[in-house]
Amino acid sequence: MFSIFTSCIPMQKVPKDAKMTDFFHFQKAKDFDASKWAVFLPGTGGLRIFKDTTHYYNVAKKLNAEGISVLLVDNVAAYKASKRDVDEEAPAQILWTLEEALKWAKQNGDINPNSDGSIVGWSRAGLGLIPLANDADALKKFHIKSIALFYPANGYEIQLNPKVPVLVMTGGKDRIVKVDAILKYMIAENTTIKVYDDAYHGYDVASLKKGKYYRYIPFISKKHYLLKYDEEAAKESLEELIKFLKNK
Repeated sequence: MFSIFTSCIPMQKVPKDAKMTDFFHFQKAKDFDASKWAVFLPGTGGLRIFKDTTHYYNVAKKLNAEGISVLLVDNVAAYKASKRDVDEEAPAQILWTLEEALKWAKQNGDINPNSDGSIVGWSRAGLGLIPLANDADALKKFHIKSIALFYPANGYEIQLNPKVPVLVMTGGKDRIVKVDAILKYMIAENTTIKVYDDAYHGYDVASLKKGKYYRYIPFISKKHYLLKYDEEAAKESLEELIKFLKNK
């Protein structure tokens, strides 16, 4: 099945009068430095994971404590609110929204326009970030020096050939983004892959401690897929993320 994940996690409803910039959020480090930044691109559900609206902000706080400010981009909702009238697929939508968010943060003085930062993407974000990692010109345009990916979707089956360092973290029991596909398309120079053998999709999300089953198409799809938190994998992957971002 082509995995863009439009059904597994409910998408956020966007008010008719919402502006695209309503879905851009900047969380500053305590010792703010506009040249030390990362962008968070979440999965299909945006900054909400089922009823959980705290996960991405909590991860951002961990980076803030390390001196890294975070631009959180609720990309699906932002794209809808933009009312952009262009026929383009998910990768182009993700990268267009990323560009708009970076412009917004730079205009606000949150990001130094001449500095290089990193991107952290979850699940659906991989559809845009894998091709971005392969594109030297786009990376230079966006000032991206490294990319970290949690269980990245790659429904277009793009072979990773990154022009910047890439960190991939995934669960060995993930049946949504299968580890076999990660190993098939994402083993490459300049790439580190971490597989947490007993972890499922969403293993880093603490609100999924009890696990959450879903179907791609509710009441129709026969297969159920599990999203579940794994404390050890979550702790280790956060440590890997911080080390990766600080060393690149």
